[in-house]
Amino acid sequence: MLGYFGANNWGDELILRSFLQTYREMLQATGMRLSVTMKQPPHQVYREDLKALYPGLRFTAMSPFLPVSPALSSYRFLFCPGGSLLQNVTSNRSLKYYLGIIGRFTRGQRKALLLNQGLGPISGDRFVQATRRTLSRVALFTARDEDTLAWMRTNVPRANLQLSSDAAFAGEQEFATAGDTHPQRVFVFALREGIAEEAMEFALGSVPRTHSVYLAALQTVDLHYLRDLRARTRFPHERVKVMGAGEFARRLPGCSVVVSERYHGLVAALIARVPFVGIGDDPKIVSFCKEAGMPYFVRDALHEATAEELLNRARASYDRQRMDKLISTFRQRQDEQKKLVAAIIQAEGKPASMTDNR
Repeated sequence: MLGYFGANNWGDELILRSFLQTYREMLQATGMRLSVTMKQPPHQVYREDLKALYPGLRFTAMSPFLPVSPALSSYRFLFCPGGSLLQNVTSNRSLKYYLGIIGRFTRGQRKALLLNQGLGPISGDRFVQATRRTLSRVALFTARDEDTLAWMRTNVPRANLQLSSDAAFAGEQEFATAGDTHPQRVFVFALREGIAEEAMEFALGSVPRTHSVYLAALQTVDLHYLRDLRARTRFPHERVKVMGAGEFARRLPGCSVVVSERYHGLVAALIARVPFVGIGDDPKIVSFCKEAGMPYFVRDALHEATAEELLNRARASYDRQRMDKLISTFRQRQDEQKKLVAAIIQAEGKPASMTDNR
């Protein structure tokens, strides 16, 4: 299982856990053993938590040499359960790294299944061509959004391409609402450094006195920034709380609005039936908000918007019945994807020796 796991990124951990919960029964029925890539050495509690979801789960370090490691030759399947692995905004090196690992499977006539993927942005003709060449040989590619699907339609055989959704929609989540949740007067801001800092500081300072504020760090790297933001921003009251992703998930249902610069902050808001606003020009944020019919602002368009204006925009666009239907659609796509994965695995058959099966 290839992904940016073990790096204190709540969205990636949500993808990993959703995959293990959803596909555990299917994969265990074949005797399949799994190994998952880890950015950092997993601590004992984390290891035990994941092994409870999939007994016998093993862990593989994401070393710089993994794409050329002889150990990859012993694996029959590669699963990429979700995320935005294939992009070079972060760096060209990360794109080459992931393409190198995927290519080890596709060139060796083994099965690479890329699920719930969001592509790009990918810049540079050389990198675009390398991505197309590698993805044209995968056993299955499912796109989590329409924009990724459109990019892929000319690059992957139609039988191997499917529209899915984010992996979080594959199963039940702790932040899903159970019936009607008692409404809370709370603004939730899931922010990151360097996106729309001045505009967000203005919005935070304009929160009505009637509403509390949650500043949610969905990645560990966001926590220091949000604490600093809390210290330097003049709020109209002291009901402002900085929190990590776990507390965000528990407190989310019933909040007034989520304003998020993190993609999975928006995903969680939709599942929890909380109105939301996307911030930033990241393609996955723009695409998700467009499909949900919810407002989003690229960084240059967000100028002196008050918190109340953001709330009103979100409420004006939000329709509970439409959101329930969208969630149902996303879950149906996950069910269809599961059938495709099952067919590919069953076509391969059980290995002769379970002890060598991975």
